[in-house]
Amino acid sequence: MNTFEQHWSAELSKNTDATLRVESNTKELVELMQLAKGGIAFFAATGRLLRRLVLWFGPFITVVGALWAIAHGKFPGQT
Repeated sequence: MNTFEQHWSAELSKNTDATLRVESNTKELVELMQLAKGGIAFFAATGRLLRRLVLWFGPFITVVGALWAIAHGKFPGQT
């Protein structure tokens, strides 16, 4: 019985070591995914902000640009 217990103990120790390595690797992957999720959220928020700015200020910039062009002799249809 002693040989069986030693073999069982050695196999259990190997299994425990493997489980701890998997846990460590999984923890690193979870942290990496959380960082990626945070980065994606940042870019999504930045995109939403830029979209709002363009939707609100785009027409005003277009009108000011057209008035400036007309005031400087750049009428539509001229090259």
